[in-house]
Amino acid sequence: MHPRAAGGEERKVEERLISKSEGGSDLPEVVLDTNLFVAAFWNKKSASADILRACRDGRIRLLYTSGIRREIFTILRNIRATDRYKKEVEDLLALGSEVAILGDLAVVSDDPDDDKFLECAEAAQADYIVTNDDHLLRLEYFARARILKPSEFRRILQEI
Repeated sequence: MHPRAAGGEERKVEERLISKSEGGSDLPEVVLDTNLFVAAFWNKKSASADILRACRDGRIRLLYTSGIRREIFTILRNIRATDRYKKEVEDLLALGSEVAILGDLAVVSDDPDDDKFLECAEAAQADYIVTNDDHLLRLEYFARARILKPSEFRRILQEI
């Protein structure tokens, strides 16, 4: 398969889970868009909730930046998420890895706030970005990360 990466560059991306370099994790490494945390709050049976459970259960490795973390908690405050749910998200992030980025990537001109998810994935060499955001989904791939809807990623999780 030869999907188009951002900028039109051709990249060969395999459909299997990509192993990390020696000594690294064999777990799929995933950047989750903020909208998954919102969807999981409203519907505990959603694909988004299943993905968060997979992070909590150690089946996938969550990657995020300080900017993603800030956005998650700002949105959770705005939707009046319960303190209990915010604590669950805090605990979930503690299981993941914070990635340092420069914050200078400019790919999504229609919504520059989305660039932080791409930059996180690129810096950490993530396997997947999971989102409901059309601006990101249109890219299909960025760097080595495949960009999927939560329902699509849940199907991949069933194979792990």
